[in-house]
Amino acid sequence: MFNEVEKALASIAGRIEGVEEVSVSEPSLSRGFKSPRVFVWIRDGEMRDVTIGGRRMHLWRFEYVIDAVSGDPEAAYAQVKRIMWGIYAELMSDRSLGGLVKDAKPVGFERVEAPSETAYGHRMYLAVEVVVED
Repeated sequence: MFNEVEKALASIAGRIEGVEEVSVSEPSLSRGFKSPRVFVWIRDGEMRDVTIGGRRMHLWRFEYVIDAVSGDPEAAYAQVKRIMWGIYAELMSDRSLGGLVKDAKPVGFERVEAPSETAYGHRMYLAVEVVVED
């Protein structure tokens, strides 16, 4: 189930126009740097036995990590905002991820700037809580 949820979250990012790379792991240096790119990282989780019906409930916290680099700081910032709000809209349109989970809920975001001498990067984290019963 975990791998299916991770794949479903990654596929949402892959549907956003202009995203060059989507991964659930660290970037591949062999493929070169891609921008904008999105990582889907698991951050933490909880497992509980639910006594009614003998089911188990899981709460997994994922982060979409959205990176964009450009010589123009405004362009990089505009890209990460557009991608983040696009992912948000996709999640809100189907919070069950096609019936896979009980709920997938965006719960917050954070912006980080990463300037260098030749380019300007922005990173946005979009936190998502996923509730699964099995």
